[in-house]
Amino acid sequence: MPTARPHAEIVELQYLRALAVLMVVVGHLHQAGGRFTGADLLGGAGYVGFGGVDVFFVISGFIIHTLYRSASGPSLGFALKRLNRIFPLYWIFTGLAVLGYLVMGDSLTRAFGELDWVSSLTLLPTGQPPLLLVGWTLTHELYFYLVYGLALFLPRRWRLVAAGSLAGLTGLAMADIIQPDTPWARLALSGFNLQFLAGIVLAEWRQHLPATRWLASAIALAGVALGIGWTASFGLEGLADSDRRALIFLPMAVGLVWAILAWQPRWPQLLTAIGDWSYAIYLGHLLAISVLGRVLAMLLPQGLPATLLLFGLGLAASLILGALVHRFLEQPLLATGKAWIRRVAAPDRPLT
Repeated sequence: MPTARPHAEIVELQYLRALAVLMVVVGHLHQAGGRFTGADLLGGAGYVGFGGVDVFFVISGFIIHTLYRSASGPSLGFALKRLNRIFPLYWIFTGLAVLGYLVMGDSLTRAFGELDWVSSLTLLPTGQPPLLLVGWTLTHELYFYLVYGLALFLPRRWRLVAAGSLAGLTGLAMADIIQPDTPWARLALSGFNLQFLAGIVLAEWRQHLPATRWLASAIALAGVALGIGWTASFGLEGLADSDRRALIFLPMAVGLVWAILAWQPRWPQLLTAIGDWSYAIYLGHLLAISVLGRVLAMLLPQGLPATLLLFGLGLAASLILGALVHRFLEQPLLATGKAWIRRVAAPDRPLT
């Protein structure tokens, strides 16, 4: 994460980054509890934590548009900065996942021979998930960067028109009026587009958001209630259809980002740090949870005590791993990449 933040709104969203990644960690801890320690602590409602991914998508739309809405045109720097932000640390964790398969064989989620190496290394849409399972979200993130980068070729007055056109096409696909039948087409018209685009809308209206704080709060509360109610009723299967999942979590994701921007709360400094560690936590938490879950399954009988211990230790291990990786790997990798980018591309916007 950057050390200099040119927009106050981006500082505010560090708190929400922290909450979003904690939601995802809790969602996977809940899933791991059922798999390793045998106690369903939160019921289907525990899967609402996966909505943290949708919050991240809205945050990404807001941040990218805040930084680049006034850009006069496309730039090599935009693309290189985005790739530098995503890939170096992702490849390191993918390498660790490969080691996990070599050590544990086919006892993981898929057989080693079933892995799709194209999606795993490039994050290109192939119809198969990458080796590092959380990488599917980065495929959508990179697609958003691609679309936004292409929109920079347009005159400024046409960029929001292009965003509206993408929203319309996405809506047609979600209504099955358009039926994308390839991995690339499904990515291009995914319901997750609406979440990135919602972030852009919030960035366009950011000066007016404080006047709408009560409306934002109402939408956030209604969205959280919808997310909890849906997952409590349908569990993980209710999230299997990505377009339906994107629509269910959209009010929660938009409402939370909107409310944070409108109210500008001041929360414990630890949340700012967790926001800084969020990408490292996101990439590494499944590793920490899966190792811990297997250890506890060998040492303790299944039941509520083991599940509670998994939750406590799993959350702590995820945060500690994220903090260490951020300090000793992510920051040096980002700094090295930024220095290289400055040599090959003129700095057009603050590096993020």
